[in-house]
Amino acid sequence: MAEKKEYRSMADLTEKSAAALAYLKANDNGEDGYTGAELAEALGFNAQGIHGIMNVLVKNGLVAKGSRMGEFVSKDGSKGEKPYTTYFLTETGRDFPETI
Repeated sequence: MAEKKEYRSMADLTEKSAAALAYLKANDNGEDGYTGAELAEALGFNAQGIHGIMNVLVKNGLVAKGSRMGEFVSKDGSKGEKPYTTYFLTETGRDFPETI
């Protein structure tokens, strides 16, 4: 089994993971967090790929997942509400150093 990579500072993260963490640190809104679509738009990332980027941060305890209800429009134009996964900083993420 592969050994888990240890992240000690933002310099150890991939460029996209570091950018996502930096965005959350600069725009911390507590446990309200941001949806994947909101983060992808803010960072200029692909909305389909953002969850993989965020899951690395979640697995390492830097970010936690939450949920919030949001509106959507279906293909036929009807509107509804559904839960959206949100991402927000943990205390570890807030304190995570730029470098060591």
